[in-house]
Amino acid sequence: MEQAWAEGEALVRWNVAALQSRAYPGAARPMPDIVDYRFENGWTATGDLPCREALRAEIAARSVDLPELSFDEVYLGGDGGDVDFSTFCHLPEWRVRHARVTLSSATEQVLRLKVVTAGAVHIWRGADLVHRFEPFSRNEKQHSEFEMHVQAGDQPLTVRFEDLHERDTIFGFRLQLLQGQGLSTRIACDAQPAEIAEATALLEGLRTQEVFHETSKVSVTSDTLSQTPFDLVCLDLDDQGGQLSRDHPSFDITLPTGCFGLRFGIALGGTMLIAGLGSTVLTGMGRLDQPSFETRKTALLQNQQSGDDIVNALLALSQGEWSESVQAIFDESLKQVEQRYDCADFRMMSLLWIWDRLRSRLPAGQADRLRKAILGFRYWMDTPGDDVMWFWSENHVLCFHIAEHLAGQMLPDAIFGNSGLRGKDHRDQGAARQHRWFDAIDEHGLAEWNSAAYYPINYRGLLALYSLSQDEDLRGRAKTLLDRISLMVALHVTGGVSAGTQGRIYEKELLAGPMTELGAIASLMFGGWHVPGKDAAAVMLALSEYRPPERLTGLAHPKPGTALRAQYVQGLDGGAHLALFKTPAVQLSSVVQHKAGQAGHQQHVLDVQFASDPMARLWINHPGVLRPWAEARPSFWAGNGRLPELVQQDETAVLRYELRDGDIGFTHLFLPVDRLDEVEISDHWVFARAGAGFAAIWSAGVLEQQKTGLYVGYELRQAGPVCGWAVMVGDSGQCDFNSFKEHAQAMSPRLGAGDVTITTNVGNWGTGSAYPVPSSTIPKIEERQMPKGRWTIQQGSRS
Repeated sequence: MEQAWAEGEALVRWNVAALQSRAYPGAARPMPDIVDYRFENGWTATGDLPCREALRAEIAARSVDLPELSFDEVYLGGDGGDVDFSTFCHLPEWRVRHARVTLSSATEQVLRLKVVTAGAVHIWRGADLVHRFEPFSRNEKQHSEFEMHVQAGDQPLTVRFEDLHERDTIFGFRLQLLQGQGLSTRIACDAQPAEIAEATALLEGLRTQEVFHETSKVSVTSDTLSQTPFDLVCLDLDDQGGQLSRDHPSFDITLPTGCFGLRFGIALGGTMLIAGLGSTVLTGMGRLDQPSFETRKTALLQNQQSGDDIVNALLALSQGEWSESVQAIFDESLKQVEQRYDCADFRMMSLLWIWDRLRSRLPAGQADRLRKAILGFRYWMDTPGDDVMWFWSENHVLCFHIAEHLAGQMLPDAIFGNSGLRGKDHRDQGAARQHRWFDAIDEHGLAEWNSAAYYPINYRGLLALYSLSQDEDLRGRAKTLLDRISLMVALHVTGGVSAGTQGRIYEKELLAGPMTELGAIASLMFGGWHVPGKDAAAVMLALSEYRPPERLTGLAHPKPGTALRAQYVQGLDGGAHLALFKTPAVQLSSVVQHKAGQAGHQQHVLDVQFASDPMARLWINHPGVLRPWAEARPSFWAGNGRLPELVQQDETAVLRYELRDGDIGFTHLFLPVDRLDEVEISDHWVFARAGAGFAAIWSAGVLEQQKTGLYVGYELRQAGPVCGWAVMVGDSGQCDFNSFKEHAQAMSPRLGAGDVTITTNVGNWGTGSAYPVPSSTIPKIEERQMPKGRWTIQQGSRS
């Protein structure tokens, strides 16, 4: 299949050879303790780990040859331009792949090209190496410009790309044409060009017929179907797939409960054309609405599904049960600790619980293996290691310090092999370090505020500390912070779903609704929607002595006719100013003026959740990449490539994005139309009603509804480089839907030269306006009655 290659464009379709990989640990050594307990959202400059030191030594003297390869896959990159195989490896691993196209030039000429990568690339024209670029900059993309002489006619163009995987790794490259004319490329495939074009178009338009599924049956289709039937196979699930054509416009697959990405392929002439597809399956969705914490706990434990998490072994032992499947979970968790997988510190919370309280129930020999694993673990970076365990982020620091303290307490006289210290030394050292962590959180709040992914890790660690520590000061501090986190969780529950702005978010949580670990925790504490599948932290809560304060239930479920307003700060130096407005029907939550204009990471800055449906959730963001369900941080829906100016006042928020060269050129709104009761869309306005809750969204630019793609009907885009948005929420306890729409329009949002302004009951305000920031990390909460008929339109203002 031939494609023109014009100036400014990056090549998006390549033949790709199979992955080559090997373990790459380097030489074990201690690292300097550089943690300053000033936690931020984003990449931490750790310096080279032992594995990267070894890699730099190897590449300094190496020469790389172009091997004979079979290019059996076709990569379809879509609009993004990046060849992206990013992934997560729990152990240090070197990975390399090769990509190839046939390049055709109308004339002999010298091209000017730019290559972008965070790893390394070698580029050959035919058999001649024309460029080598090896920054190996650990997820920080670098670029290099170079010239390449090409002959008239065809010549193979091959790119070898590689990187050292240290947990989450941006793995791939972009090759962009800066100067050159009369160029085209084609991929190799032993099939007719028309057949290749049809198969490629089908895969590029591949999507599910629905975004959210409440049964295990998922229907797969494509925006571009041809008369030719094509057989698709799911490469991640055995014996799953089907045929697509105009006569067969869809096929069904059966998926387990979860939120995940899949790969589908079409085999043509010995070559596999591959495309990705994401899906959310919410089988078994129900509610934990029993009248008390104790009865909800019983219901959760009877219906929990924690998969292969070590919590399943903890629960089985607490109930006096054991099985082959539990043994497999136990073995896998011990292997992760013994081999020092990244995130092994999370597993230690349950393993130490088992050692302290349940080791007598372990089968013969298992307790001794667990003891050896505890004594051999690497509890901090200043002891020897050749792993890629993450010692720097807020949640990992917490778990490492708790693990060190509890392990030392439980084995006070034993020698810990990696450090040479006795257990009681680790007990005291871990306690001192943990107090320093608490001091930092007391001063700054949490950088990962309200995170559906990482609050559950905080719960795991704090519950283990509160339940197992013999240090009353630490237990008291753990209880205080558990209460504070539970207060924030209660504030951001709406309709029994955990929602709101978040300091770190992934698409797998953002698109999962109630099927998150934090959702399970919130439902256990306060009652609400529950999808069994991610219950590990909630199980630990159910097995612990901790109970959330009873008064928090009233914050999770406001009384009819009332509204909650909360403000507080979180994050380093109070950098995250959180604002919340919530009624029984709807919640608006945001982080105000957070690093406005800077490159973002995983911050979810604005969120609307309705109470009527757990998936009735709206948000606005600037995508970090164009491929949905990518591993990048930020991704398509999760986080922001560029952070906005943002102000919230009660039930209204305004946003202004100023995009820069190299940024994706639009911001977009997630609008789950089939989960809403009424939706009206015009060029600049969206009005939505879900149950008794209302939302109005104004766009400064003309809204572009996406007619194709995975989120067809759900995605509305506003083109940059300057984007202005306003979001308002309301409740039928205030007025009817028509009055709400009139009120929203009367506020007359407008995008000016430097701000977004609207008319409110306090006059004009915009993204540059002052915001009353509280001084405390503890939420300031106001609860008030909502008088009916609050919104009477008078001269464009509220009365």
